Amino acid sequence: MKPTFQYRISFLGCPSYPDVPWTKENLLKLKELGFNCIQLNIAWGSRPNDEPLNLEDVVDVQGTALAGMQTLPLMSGKDPIHVEKRRANLRERIALCKSLGLRTLFHFGAPYNMHARFGDSPPNCLIDERVIGFYEALLQSFSAQFPGVDDILLYTYDQDAWLCSEFADCPRCRGIPLHHRVSAFVNRLGQTWHNLNPDGRIWWEPWELSAGQVLQAISRLNPVCTALALHSNIAEVMAALPVDRWLKNSVTLARKTGLPVVVEHWLGGPTEEVEPFQHLSWPLVTWRSLKAIAALEVEGIKEYYGSVPTREDANLRMTACFFRNPTFSEHEALEQIAEPYGACAAKMILFWQATSEAMELFPWDTSWFIREIGRCNPVHTMNAAIIRGQQAHTPSWDSTRRAIFMKTDDLQPDPWLLEDVQLRCDLAAARLEEAITLGKASVGSMPALLAHDMEHQLAELADFKKRTLSYVYHIRETNLTRILRQDLAKGQPLPLAVIAELKDVLSLDMHSQNADDPCLSAIQMLESDPQAYVRHYFTDASQEFKGHFSMTSH
Repeated sequence: MKPTFQYRISFLGCPSYPDVPWTKENLLKLKELGFNCIQLNIAWGSRPNDEPLNLEDVVDVQGTALAGMQTLPLMSGKDPIHVEKRRANLRERIALCKSLGLRTLFHFGAPYNMHARFGDSPPNCLIDERVIGFYEALLQSFSAQFPGVDDILLYTYDQDAWLCSEFADCPRCRGIPLHHRVSAFVNRLGQTWHNLNPDGRIWWEPWELSAGQVLQAISRLNPVCTALALHSNIAEVMAALPVDRWLKNSVTLARKTGLPVVVEHWLGGPTEEVEPFQHLSWPLVTWRSLKAIAALEVEGIKEYYGSVPTREDANLRMTACFFRNPTFSEHEALEQIAEPYGACAAKMILFWQATSEAMELFPWDTSWFIREIGRCNPVHTMNAAIIRGQQAHTPSWDSTRRAIFMKTDDLQPDPWLLEDVQLRCDLAAARLEEAITLGKASVGSMPALLAHDMEHQLAELADFKKRTLSYVYHIRETNLTRILRQDLAKGQPLPLAVIAELKDVLSLDMHSQNADDPCLSAIQMLESDPQAYVRHYFTDASQEFKGHFSMTSH
């Protein structure tokens, strides 16, 4: 029977835990799970463990005609010892993969422009023939210095790459649509790689482009040497929101031109959405995502964040279950991955149903800043809750991503939008509490290793719930105080029912934060002088910054 996915791509380690050893044992674990292609580098913008992100990070150009052609300083470590370690690691990884019959893929961004350092008119221009020739020659050197790499994954935005805007100041690009320029660049590199390796191809990730730009570029790509690696929706990889209209349209157009497609999604527990948590599981969400992606009949599936096969991961085991048995019902799949839990299997199914429902109820579509939920500071500001949304100036962020994220600006939201987020967070927190109760009731009768993992998972679920509730409380406090402020402005009596609820919410918030202040001071002022409270708390004044991923505080 034809496999559901011809290409099943993963890699060892992830940005929040990059220290997974590259050993034959760990690669065999991925192979046994059903993966047949390995990305050779973590390739994340933060460069965990000095992992290579650009060709320039590993290709030795000293003593060649390429020396000095890349005039921008690299953002990777420049110490010769670090450079040689990256090169040696890459060769060792290639050899390990080849010894196990695994296909290999190297991921990089180009043209290198120090990420967004130069805005919409970066020095390494996409249609500068010097730049194109440089990257063609870099690929040739890469192939010679690192034989055994089958495929390339190319980002043309992010990954320290950046592109000129036709509406900016680049004298070459002004007035030339981006989809014309970027498709020509991808084709040139694709043909170069195809000449070097006729059995390989360049998978292009059209990251940060608008939906229209991607759809227009598809028909301009050469299907002989290029292919598409697409996020599971136009905005970000999101566990609960795979396969939007953009992805369906992209696959339809790619099929007409003969372009292979792999879809990037979370296939295990660690993800950017829950970073830095590493032990959480929501296998039903994983199963449903894989079903939706497989229905597109694409050529492959790719892990987007990374795999940690050295620990229990119900999501990753669910992915393996789908590779083997894509026609299973959800309950059959849950029964299979619950088998190692023995007498606790039935309770684990209930546990995973609760965690999966929590993931699907949580409002991931609010804003990019609600991601990395583990980095949210649960001690929010005592000024009005805002929903921060402005992330980056790219075609996608300033156009199509608004179709996925409710907020892509930093304007003060309407109270109904705030309430929407509050109510959905409240529902998710209730499911998280249900999962915690189920997990605590069963952990004592699990096999020892699984019980150890469950202890970690229960701690992370409690932290997840605490941060979810911090959004519930901050938003409700803001909206209730807004009502009081409106009445005060009109000279009307402040409604006692609103004051009573506000005191209750502040008390719950104080308990959740496990600290008296700042909530206790607010309660005391609300009790002694409600009008002073209204003038002092949850105003729209400038706020104390509570961290990049504390979405409601700024």
